[in-house]
Amino acid sequence: MAFPVPGDAIEQSLDLNQHLIHNPAATFFMRVEGDMAMGQDVQPGDLLVVDRSQPAQDGSLVVAAISGALQVLRVEKHHGKLVPAGWQPGTALDLEIWGVVTTLIRKV
Repeated sequence: MAFPVPGDAIEQSLDLNQHLIHNPAATFFMRVEGDMAMGQDVQPGDLLVVDRSQPAQDGSLVVAAISGALQVLRVEKHHGKLVPAGWQPGTALDLEIWGVVTTLIRKV
């Protein structure tokens, strides 16, 4: 029994841009380094596709600057405002969301 050769049944090339990028002018790629995504199931070396045009919502994984340091974190609504998941009311928060992570690419 013979196995089909990969690519024999493919009629056109696969363009990942068509599948991963919905708004090219507002999309950037970012490689995760160090502990910028602690506890988010995101690992150093992962490549993130980040869309600045998508609004962050409760539960979104985002790239944000917190007091000037870039972090990858989940946000949640607290009294109508997006804050890092697990944020404790009463603690200072200087949060600027750069964009919503739409895709995570990891080498295996």
